[in-house]
Amino acid sequence: MSLRHVLLVYLGSGGAAGYDIVKGFQHTYGYLWNASFQQVYRDLGKLHEEGLLDCEMVDNAPRPPRKVYHLNQTGWQAMLEWLAKPAPIPRLNDAFMVKVSAVHLQDPDVLAGELEQLRQHYQDTLAHLYRKRAVFESLPESVLEKFMGVFLTLKRGIHLAESWLDWADELDTVLAARKWQQLTPADVHLFLETLQGDGLPQPDSVRQPAKRPDSKAKRIQKSPQRGGKKT
Repeated sequence: MSLRHVLLVYLGSGGAAGYDIVKGFQHTYGYLWNASFQQVYRDLGKLHEEGLLDCEMVDNAPRPPRKVYHLNQTGWQAMLEWLAKPAPIPRLNDAFMVKVSAVHLQDPDVLAGELEQLRQHYQDTLAHLYRKRAVFESLPESVLEKFMGVFLTLKRGIHLAESWLDWADELDTVLAARKWQQLTPADVHLFLETLQGDGLPQPDSVRQPAKRPDSKAKRIQKSPQRGGKKT
């Protein structure tokens, strides 16, 4: 998935000018997909060049005319094709999680400082999402129920931020206890032996396809014996 797909889906609900798309994008998908103004304008231009969007100039006096983008038939088909494909399972690459797993190798005060910075970020994000939720909930129920897909993505963002902050409290407790300072070689050996020998496959491990039988051997097995007598 790329930003272009998000823009196609956004424009699927109606045409809009570049600036309105940027602002609307922030309110609708900003908590789902990170993109700067420059990235949005860049991809709008590319989609137009590739013939997926139509663009009309609309009078905006006394300001310069506005470029209003519309999804054309080709763009609509591209959007439908993307929506019909299963989305890839997101993969987590979180540098801070790597640092947490290596807490016994570093200065815990430095890690605690970074944790506090991240906590502030998630608290600010959560406060913003709570305000957005209040805006959604101010809509009449007969309207909100028709946009539950968008509302549920907001609620998912809220759950993620809340769970991160709960997890951060657990990490605070671990950093304060500093139990790793009592680590022994025997502890390390037992830990590695247990985790590496659990015999459990990775959740996303690819199963090797079953080996197909040799076609020649299959033919020999199925062919009747020559000269043999029926019993």
